[in-house]
Amino acid sequence: MNMQGVTHLSALLAALLSYSVNANSNKVDYFPDRMVSFPVLPERRMDENATDSCDLCVMFGGTLKEDTYPEYDDIPEEVLPKNLTCAELADTFRSVFPDDRTCYDTVTRFHYSCCEFETSTIQCEQAVHSSLLGDDSDYSVDVEPLPLNQEQLDASVQISYYALTNIDVVAGTAELFLGIEMAWNDERLRWDPKEFGGCFHTQFRASIDPELTNI
Repeated sequence: MNMQGVTHLSALLAALLSYSVNANSNKVDYFPDRMVSFPVLPERRMDENATDSCDLCVMFGGTLKEDTYPEYDDIPEEVLPKNLTCAELADTFRSVFPDDRTCYDTVTRFHYSCCEFETSTIQCEQAVHSSLLGDDSDYSVDVEPLPLNQEQLDASVQISYYALTNIDVVAGTAELFLGIEMAWNDERLRWDPKEFGGCFHTQFRASIDPELTNI
């Protein structure tokens, strides 16, 4: 990945770059002042006799805290009724959010407030790291994550403007402070949250220096 051509500040910012990765192997790189992740659809591994519905905790291997009242005051009441228990929310999601995109966005919002897991988030993410990048992993930072039967990698880029830090009229130059987000899919970084304790998101150290990067 080459980010040096965006602004003359990009090389400095890229040295501080880190990556956000979720269970469906999508990687989002972002600058440290913007701790933003983009949840994507996990593969639904349902039981043989189960229906393919939007299950609040089942899809991540958790147990529903039925009588808990989670906070979601920022969601308009016309979108989601107020003061519902986790059990009532789970029933609502199964009937109201049939499509995968809406289901996943909503479920991950209530993932920790409504679900209990036998493994802590720290232990879960450590296990994910060991599995994906440990001694038994064949992951290589030198291999481009090209999709099967394709010759190029599709990536989305978002540039956010924060400030104009300097302008030199005589020299005809300007300095801008920008945030740059890039997202792409690396199939080698896929894991099933059910097998690791429910975590669907983790971070890896990354750098433009190949000696310092994890991925």
